[in-house]
Amino acid sequence: MANLKTAKGNKVTINFGGRKKATFTAGGRKRYLVLKEWEGMSGPIGHVMVNGLVRFADGTEAYAVLEIDETSSGEHCGTGVFLPDGRLVFQDEEGFILALGKKAEDVFPYTYKYTGTVKALRDHHVGSDGWSR
Repeated sequence: MANLKTAKGNKVTINFGGRKKATFTAGGRKRYLVLKEWEGMSGPIGHVMVNGLVRFADGTEAYAVLEIDETSSGEHCGTGVFLPDGRLVFQDEEGFILALGKKAEDVFPYTYKYTGTVKALRDHHVGSDGWSR
């Protein structure tokens, strides 16, 4: 099983269709507005991708890109995990567990913590320590 924290510094570009592309770095703090819903007091908010961390059921952690809906109190919509070989594997992809080199019970349930800025007015999914519940 690979140490997923060795992916730090790896860069991955995500194509959101057309000219919408964003490059994320494992261990970074990026926020990318994928779909603008409305203009809030702190700027545009909507559906975003942000850097973060995941802590798997077995206690190991990995760098990730988290999909968050800022308009619905920070609803978590998806997770991509940086792999040491430079790839980003998303939870909904076939072979996700295999790519992590783990068993499903070692992965789920996992918690997440975003390191990029999320502009949700109040994220009821996240505790005072920044980790999801």
